[in-house]
Amino acid sequence: MHVLRTMKQRIPLQLKWGLRHPREAVAHLLDRLARRLRRERTHPPLAATSDPVASEWHAIVQRAARATDISDHLVTLFSETLALEPKLIVELGVRGGESTFVLERVARLCGGTLVSVDICDCADVSRYERAFFVQADDIAFAGEFGEWCRARGIQPKVDVLFVDTSHELDHSVEEISCWFPFLAPRAKAIFHDTNLSSPYFRKDGSMGFAWNNARGVVGALERYLGTRLDEKTDFVEVIAGWLVKHHAHCNGLTILDRISALTRSAIH
Repeated sequence: MHVLRTMKQRIPLQLKWGLRHPREAVAHLLDRLARRLRRERTHPPLAATSDPVASEWHAIVQRAARATDISDHLVTLFSETLALEPKLIVELGVRGGESTFVLERVARLCGGTLVSVDICDCADVSRYERAFFVQADDIAFAGEFGEWCRARGIQPKVDVLFVDTSHELDHSVEEISCWFPFLAPRAKAIFHDTNLSSPYFRKDGSMGFAWNNARGVVGALERYLGTRLDEKTDFVEVIAGWLVKHHAHCNGLTILDRISALTRSAIH
């Protein structure tokens, strides 16, 4: 009875939160219950270790236990970024700092620099001493990025570019056009929300609600790569000099790993 009373009390609140259909309100409530159960499944404390990578990995796993629209991808973001041992990471879109939490840890482990860009003031998100926050439109900032880096003694060659901004097609196309020229010969470009849908599902079956961006991000990638991508399924493909890895769950995460430099190196 307690659960039923809770549902009766909360459904009107869900409708006030902008959910237009009672079934969506019930789904929202069920998701809140799933999140509560998920919080109870915490990982055991990490045994004492002098390994900084293991320590940071555990912190990220703990962070990922909190269900968000990107939580399923935090460990993947950590492993994919760390593998490059990046000296310069650029993060486009900060918001609540979920991706920043991961990227600043990779930067610290590798002695690298993190540059985060957002149109909102997110200056307090990172505490890493070699992290810079720039409050600006990321397209406009791209036009001055080279000069900005040189003024700070940073080589403007981006090892990892993480993109999680407006999710609109035209903006995403511009981001690729403006920022890809800064990518290092061996680089990764990582895009979140390449399978944006409402509701969306996480690996544990819990769900969340997003919006329909008309395939904006994945559409921009299709234009750049010159091929159709099926964002509804996981895949790994080699396309136009990139190893493209796509995770369909939790709004989608697509990783472009530049392998053309490896191919040229092998030939020579």
